[in-house]
Amino acid sequence: MTKTFAAQAASFAAAALLTVATFSATASIAGHTYRAASVAQLQSQPTALAATQYVTVVGRRTTRA
Repeated sequence: MTKTFAAQAASFAAAALLTVATFSATASIAGHTYRAASVAQLQSQPTALAATQYVTVVGRRTTRA
């Protein structure tokens, strides 16, 4: 191996930081989208007398070339 330990450690730390940042940003976006969909669903549903369970499905379509 031609890299020094310091260069390898810095590369590993940068990769770990980027991975954590990507996952936290994705979770934040998904959480916001879920909350918005859930609120919209609750506002559109009339108040039920019996216990009713609703499922909120959030999906995004991507275009493929």
